[in-house]
Amino acid sequence: MYEKIKNKAADDKKILILFIILFIFNIAFYINLFAYMVIIKELDITVLHDLVTIISAIIILGFISTRLPKLREITDGSVYEIAYLVIMGLLSITISYFNKSTNGESLWAPFLEMFRMLSVVLILTYIATKSKSFKSIVKGEFSRKTILWQIVICSVLGILASYFTMDINGAPANARGLVVMIASLLGGPYVGIPVAIISGTWRYFLGGPTALACGVSTVLAGVIGSLVFVWNRCKFLRAYKVAILMFLFSGFDMFIVTILTPKPDGILIANTVYAPMTFAAVLGMLLFTMFLGEKKEEVEISEELKQTIEDNSTKISGNIDITDLNTDRIIEISQELKEYKEKVDRLEQEMKEMRNE
Repeated sequence: MYEKIKNKAADDKKILILFIILFIFNIAFYINLFAYMVIIKELDITVLHDLVTIISAIIILGFISTRLPKLREITDGSVYEIAYLVIMGLLSITISYFNKSTNGESLWAPFLEMFRMLSVVLILTYIATKSKSFKSIVKGEFSRKTILWQIVICSVLGILASYFTMDINGAPANARGLVVMIASLLGGPYVGIPVAIISGTWRYFLGGPTALACGVSTVLAGVIGSLVFVWNRCKFLRAYKVAILMFLFSGFDMFIVTILTPKPDGILIANTVYAPMTFAAVLGMLLFTMFLGEKKEEVEISEELKQTIEDNSTKISGNIDITDLNTDRIIEISQELKEYKEKVDRLEQEMKEMRNE
């Protein structure tokens, strides 16, 4: 028991170290980006200001809204309703402010485009989860046939993700890294690394200024996801951990783009697609994690039902055997009683004859 806990702590420590390494690459990316902003001054820093303001507003509104249930417990309903109306008023004022002070269309359009692209990828992923191999993976059954089918299915999804791109201010963005990371976290190195190599190689031969960077980052997504799978004892990460992983990997992905793409194209592309692609990666992984949890519950319920049916069948079979045994014994006892009755009748007849004599 102690050895098991010790091994688990060691594996968790490895995952934490991996997160720290990815975080360092994120810091390097931010420094590289901000340095270019300050020195060259070709990037629009007002977008960063708008994003920080929006995030701050969301944090404040979220903090207030989470306190509403507590307010409902300690006060009457009217105070709670007034507080709720205040929240709605603040939200309306915030939205009105951003519509007037910022270019709302240019700010939100990339996220909406990524959301549309993400929906297509998730639909294709959902269709793929209907396969028998996916159900076997969920149950932890990694046969050669299952692994082969998952490699084929996930590789096709990874290739399709390279074509389902969104043009964000002239820079292409996609969810290929999300598909590869899902394959790695779900199927481990036997699935994730082949899918990453196939998808990354395909992306490289598609060409473009970011061909090398995108190919390398795709392969690294498979390696990182596979390591996390092994260190997490062949289990899918919990929702908050997988969200952190995707957030950190998005920054790591952009760092690779900045160093493997000729300047200033690499930094300009990273600045354009970083926020929308991070949004799509984190949201897509969270949605898949929720779906995977529901799928696991379905599989567990199905297995429990199957086991219950088997147990009941065994009991019924045993009861039938016992019933058959009891029936045979009853017949034997009835036959013996019949023989005893015949003997008694003969003895009574003999006694009558003796009395008559």
